[in-house]
Amino acid sequence: MGCQLWSVDVRQCAREKHPMLVTMRVSPIRLSAALLSLTLLTPAFAGGAGGPRALMPDFSAVTPWPIDCHAAPTLTDGCRLRVPIPAGTMLPTTGQFKIVPGTNQLTVLYRAAAGTGRPILCCGLQIPLAPLPSTDVWAATVKVNNLNRAVISLQVLTEAYSPLTPTTVWRGPQAPAPVPRPGVLAGQIDRFSLTSDSVIGPRDIRVYTPPRWTNAERLPAVYMADGQAVEEFARTLEAAMARGTAPRVILVGISSAQSTGVTGSDPLKDHRALEYLEGLPGGAASFAAHEQFVLSMVLPHVEQTYHLSTRPQGRVVAGFSNGAAWAISMAARHPQVFRGVVAMSPGSGGAQNAPHPATRVFVEAGTLEPLFLNSARTYAANTRLAGNPTHLEVRVGGHDEAVWRDVFPSGVAFALNH
Repeated sequence: MGCQLWSVDVRQCAREKHPMLVTMRVSPIRLSAALLSLTLLTPAFAGGAGGPRALMPDFSAVTPWPIDCHAAPTLTDGCRLRVPIPAGTMLPTTGQFKIVPGTNQLTVLYRAAAGTGRPILCCGLQIPLAPLPSTDVWAATVKVNNLNRAVISLQVLTEAYSPLTPTTVWRGPQAPAPVPRPGVLAGQIDRFSLTSDSVIGPRDIRVYTPPRWTNAERLPAVYMADGQAVEEFARTLEAAMARGTAPRVILVGISSAQSTGVTGSDPLKDHRALEYLEGLPGGAASFAAHEQFVLSMVLPHVEQTYHLSTRPQGRVVAGFSNGAAWAISMAARHPQVFRGVVAMSPGSGGAQNAPHPATRVFVEAGTLEPLFLNSARTYAANTRLAGNPTHLEVRVGGHDEAVWRDVFPSGVAFALNH
């Protein structure tokens, strides 16, 4: 018999290195009594007082969710399941966060403190949690096909998007190994601002240079949307450069515009989308102004300062989500400038024109983000039809920076034909 929580064969547990029972030296009777006491004394668990039993979350207590499996039969992945929470799933501590994998489904539970409000789940899965009746536990279960290969970052937030838990990256037993990331970068990140009358506010520019770089070394450059995230992407890129699986490059991060107000109620307040999505209603002037800011201010400044390659083959444009849509547009609109694209989970709101046939295209999306996956597949089909060298990467995951960081070095290597 394998080692289970109720197993009393301590030697078998030791062989299987069971973390709970391997150090126990008790008789079967005493062990059973200890487990019974643990169950009875647990202050909060799925099932409530009176012994473990399955509980159905109260979905009426949360905002209706459009991505429910029962409401959208065509959805086969990434939708919310209306299923009871398994009996005996214990959460003894307020603020505790628990991930329970099942057969092609993932359950997340959170024990909320009084006054927390209605917590929501971020980030690889974006879904409201529902309360379990007569408890202070909130939960959600999501259908995830091929869960054993999934990489999903998870965090609980308030409705105002303040974090209630740290971010946890859950990896299935057969998921791709995480790309090593140094705790401290050996390279350097310079940060400065550029101001233009045509875009809103001064924009932070972050430039990562690899270890031992000097001005005597002319390197290719990756120009990246949402430059606030450059340091996180530089960590995986630096590790890949050290292993020789990615070329030495300079990473130029261009910070996005700050939105104002509640963007869902007024799309014209989402300045990031207005600048990134070509063809967005009401956004033509913002897109054009940002485009000229990048071409006439950012590129000349960093190319002169860092002695960068000015050949189109030495320039890659990259981004994630709406930033990926911007990268796609910039490569198509300016083939004399960019000959490489790294588009991770590209937003569907922008144009998807194929770039110059010599442009190398790396595009990625996850199975748990159907709209973005469809956008990625459409773009990859367009570029292949146009004759572009194209790599489409589909991961078991969602709209997730953990996945983007993992695939980014491979994308840079492909775009630069390394």
